[in-house]
Amino acid sequence: MAVYLRKVGSISSAILFTVVFASQESGLVVTNEPSHGASLGLLLFLLPGMVGSLLSHSHKIAMPLLGALLVAPLCLALFYIGRCPPTTLWFQLTYLLSALFWCACGALAGYFFCAMVKLPLR
Repeated sequence: MAVYLRKVGSISSAILFTVVFASQESGLVVTNEPSHGASLGLLLFLLPGMVGSLLSHSHKIAMPLLGALLVAPLCLALFYIGRCPPTTLWFQLTYLLSALFWCACGALAGYFFCAMVKLPLR
């Protein structure tokens, strides 16, 4: 039972990372404006990092990032299959690496939140 509790941060981060990536690819969540060119949908990748960090008991930064890294090849395959107009491999890799960056930033934010809420020892 304790083994599963240690890995719950990685598992939840992996599942949420895949869900956010699939929702971005399917067009379910449209958060970019063609006029300014910014892809604000990448900020949604903060959620898997935050949730994974809040659910993991130790290694609050590494476990959510490990979960996201484990599903990165699956997401790259989804990217390759889902696009009608083919994009270059470099575009796909940069999008995936920036999603991993935002997931790591979410894990850092979750770690900061846990550090701020922790009660001091008396």
